[in-house]
Formats: sequence, C-alpha cells, structure tokens
Amino acid sequence: MRVLPGWTIAEVLISMAIVFTLTGTVGYVGASQVERARHVAAESQLRILEIALESYALDCGDYPTTEQGLRALIEAPVLVPVPAGWRGPYLRRPVATDPWGAPYRYQRPGPAGQPYLLQHSGGAP
Repeated sequence: MRVLPGWTIAEVLISMAIVFTLTGTVGYVGASQVERARHVAAESQLRILEIALESYALDCGDYPTTEQGLRALIEAPVLVPVPAGWRGPYLRRPVATDPWGAPYRYQRPGPAGQPYLLQHSGGAP
C-alpha cells in the first residue's frame, strides 16, 4: 500500500497567499479600467449633447437658457424666451445622468465668453 503525501500548513498558506495576490491585482486593474470606461462614455455623451445643442441653435437662433436646460433638446421650451424655430426633438431619448449618476451641468452663458458650459461630474460627489 502506497501513502500519498498531504499538504503541509505552510504549503496551504503559501498557495492561499498567491491566490489572494493574483485576485487583488486583477481586481485593481479591473477597477481602473471601469473608471476609464466611465470617462470615455461621459466624453462621448458630451459630444452628442454638443451636436444637439448646435442643431438647436441653428434652428432657434440661440442656445437654450440655463433655466430651459438640456430638457429643451427633447421638448419645446415653454419658458421665456420661447423659440419660434424649434424643430426638435434634437435627441432620441431624454438626457440621462452621467456615468457616475449625476446630472450633466449646463449653464448659459459659459465662462470666458463661451456660449455655454456643458460638463459631467467626473465622479465628484
């Protein structure tokens, strides 16, 4: 009869340490890729909103006011100034939140002579 050798406690602990180290490394790399993907998605969504705002401005002669907000890209504004040339909707769906769950920030006029400010939260609370 042949006796098979078993694992010692030291071998078990070393094996567990290797598994936990590999798991932690993969988790860290995966988490950083998720955050990068959120930034890429937010920037893509900002480009879509910018195109819709430009289309709105071409039809209406100006950008929506801060009070009208990005909602003006979906429904004709009822707040003054009501644009006569509105031919929307300029987006297929209502404006969702950014990838971090916060609303996109829209302000008219924007800083430093820009026509508007449009930004995502970037993960800020």
